[in-house]
Amino acid sequence: MTATYLLSTKEILWKIIETYGHTPESVFARAGLTRDMLMKQGARITHKTADRLWAEATRVIGDPCFGLKAAEFWHPSHFHALGYAWLASSTLRQALNRFDRYIHILSQATDVRLEDTPQGLSLTLSDSLEQPARMDLTMAIVVAMCRLNFGPNLKPVAVTFIHPEPSCGEKYFETFKCPVFFAADCDGLTLKQEDVDQRLPSGNQNLALINDRVMLRYLDELNQTGIVQRTQKVVIAHLPSGHISDEKVARALNMSVRSLQRKLQRAGTSFRRVLDQTREDLARDYILDNRLDLTEVAFLLGFSEHSAFSRAFKRWTGQSPSAFRQAEAPLAEPAAPIR
Repeated sequence: MTATYLLSTKEILWKIIETYGHTPESVFARAGLTRDMLMKQGARITHKTADRLWAEATRVIGDPCFGLKAAEFWHPSHFHALGYAWLASSTLRQALNRFDRYIHILSQATDVRLEDTPQGLSLTLSDSLEQPARMDLTMAIVVAMCRLNFGPNLKPVAVTFIHPEPSCGEKYFETFKCPVFFAADCDGLTLKQEDVDQRLPSGNQNLALINDRVMLRYLDELNQTGIVQRTQKVVIAHLPSGHISDEKVARALNMSVRSLQRKLQRAGTSFRRVLDQTREDLARDYILDNRLDLTEVAFLLGFSEHSAFSRAFKRWTGQSPSAFRQAEAPLAEPAAPIR
């Protein structure tokens, strides 16, 4: 399944870009995102888009420590119901357990591990995004959320980062108020046992449970749409063979055709629509790669003839493949083909 990220969390990045005097609209546009998309409730983006956005923000800002500024701009609403359930948790341990349980609402590519150690409660994070500032941002937000519940004087035992120490390393101590270790084995932090288990006056079990139910419904809906991504993955793998069908995809997913059709229908789509959308998305990427001639693009998309591909592409975009390449290729970086 293709990992996706909750787009509302990128509102924090938008505000950080503004503080550096840059125009966030242009940064987001180069990742294919708009302000309207950012404001759409529940909108999600793919791993590829998120990576592109972070790479562009890192390049434009130029400050290796910019992710730490997230502590200034986060808001519970950026994190769906998880933000409000966190605030209503009776202890930091309960809040961190919710973070572990529902992290895939925010990012399906992020995993959390909680472990009691002699030093305290250890939180380890893993994420496949490549930009170090992404993990800086996540860690800064987790500590800021803990401090909002516990109080501003909360100090972790230690914070660790896999990435090497940047030139502005002193800013990490200013943010976390504790020893910070770089080039470590994991990205994580440790909090004192007495701090994570202290009862919090802001705790409200009824409010927390209401938001738990909201998150469970959202995850259930998200898991249902997972069938679309799984179908897309099989379609992409079989397209170059030219022999793609719902029977073949269902077999690859270890289910009957009827079951595949029923699950896609519950997700609001159909096999034909998934096939068409996947071909269109890949076609746009492939055409922008000048290393591929258009006949090869047609082959990669499973069309037996270039003319059939041209007709389909014109139906999708209103342009022929050659006209699209001529108009768009100079404005975009070549995309590596999916083989």
